[in-house]
Amino acid sequence: MTLVTDHEARIEKLETDLAYANHTIDELNQVVIDQGKQLYRLTRKMAEMTDQVEDLIENAQPGNPSEKPPHY
Repeated sequence: MTLVTDHEARIEKLETDLAYANHTIDELNQVVIDQGKQLYRLTRKMAEMTDQVEDLIENAQPGNPSEKPPHY
């Protein structure tokens, strides 16, 4: 194997490794984007459900428990 052929083989391996690394980075980036969207949806849903639970608690008990009694 000549010096030129050795360098060409090393460069080809580096190019191949770089292509795989770029592909992996693209896949990981898509996962992060998808998880960000899912986190946003879940956060919104949790806020909606929290509001619903608070409304149920207020409406389930006689009198409005969120209001302080007159002696306060």
